[in-house]
Amino acid sequence: MDKRFKLKSFLLIIYGVAGLIISLFTAVMTYIIIGEPIGTKMTSKIMMTVLATLPVIGVVSYLIGNNLSKKFTHISTRLKAIHEGEFLQDNVSEMIVDIDEIHQEINYLSARLEKTIMQLKQNNQNLSAIVKSLSHDIKTPLTIIDGYLEECKDNLISAAEMPRIIAILQKETVYLNELSSEAIRYIQSQEFIDKQTSFNLKTFIHEEVCPLLKVKESVTLKCLIDDDLIFMFNEMALKKILVNLLYNATKYTEQGTIKLIATDDSIIVEDTGIGIKEKDAERIFVPFSTLDVSKNREKSGYGLGLSIARNLAENNGYNLFLDTQYKDGSRFVLKKKV
Repeated sequence: MDKRFKLKSFLLIIYGVAGLIISLFTAVMTYIIIGEPIGTKMTSKIMMTVLATLPVIGVVSYLIGNNLSKKFTHISTRLKAIHEGEFLQDNVSEMIVDIDEIHQEINYLSARLEKTIMQLKQNNQNLSAIVKSLSHDIKTPLTIIDGYLEECKDNLISAAEMPRIIAILQKETVYLNELSSEAIRYIQSQEFIDKQTSFNLKTFIHEEVCPLLKVKESVTLKCLIDDDLIFMFNEMALKKILVNLLYNATKYTEQGTIKLIATDDSIIVEDTGIGIKEKDAERIFVPFSTLDVSKNREKSGYGLGLSIARNLAENNGYNLFLDTQYKDGSRFVLKKKV
């Protein structure tokens, strides 16, 4: 048997029983205070008072229950909407603290769910793009390898040509290996990072990042960071981000300077290289997207570096973007989300 009640009915029963008990308690206390039995006339008046009080209690119970029922119905409606994928925020301010806190928690839950679902959709789109791009980029080296293997099988390659053919096969194999490794790194960069540490940023850059860079003699690398600046980030992720940004800076800067600038909540990588057009500010972060139109694989790379860097930044609570206001080269900004 289902013993559950709706809120209005429950409050009506509770307040009714409570009113009856209070009325009876009043009668008993009256007897105790007076110190003698209550007469028939007094008993009748008490009973009339009890009976008159019960409807009042019932009406008050109904009004209170109806009001609370509407509030909980609203909460139930919002939860159903969230279940159906509608993550609208509600600015309702309740006088009852507990109900107000429930609304705030639902708002928080709604925002988190919306963000998570959007992130999952974006990751799914990115993975789909990776599969399509990989199928395209892998096709060319596989065709080359397959063609030469067929020629070897049919004895169409002379002994004198064999070293050149082997070198080509090795080159295409290395390309496939690096491409697959880069794709795996991109997928891993989408995983949430929860291990962050505090460290001296300048020391970290000098010990972990700078040794991996090769700067041209005509270019000066400047590290404009306070000696005592402490940064909170996942160290491995930050290393990958900065190496990628600085590698691009050294690659496209023939002369001038490359600067590393940092504050408590941001890191800037600035160079005097060829720069990036404003219309390409977002395109450069798209997986497998490169600005090199020559289609030279050795020159253009795989187009995943900046995508990986942005994923790692977002997973640490930071935004990574190109400062389109800077016109003397390129300026990338890693800034903490507000």
